[in-house]
Amino acid sequence: MKKVQKSGIANAAEAVSRQVKGRSLPVESVAQRVRESSGEALKRLNIELPEAVHRELKLEAVMKGVSMRQLVEEMLKARYV
Repeated sequence: MKKVQKSGIANAAEAVSRQVKGRSLPVESVAQRVRESSGEALKRLNIELPEAVHRELKLEAVMKGVSMRQLVEEMLKARYV
């Protein structure tokens, strides 16, 4: 499986997370703030997956050091954006 590239928002969130007065902020929190400040409308999608698919997704996310949400978001962006 090909490696998922980080989006500009993810890169910006990581940079901000490292630079905020020496505090360690969760990248997810910073990424959300970056998206909100960019004016990009967000929509929530809840899905149910077979347990085996969920397990594989979780394993890949752990191996890449990202959240499952980030992994799925990058996969969807690669396909639809």
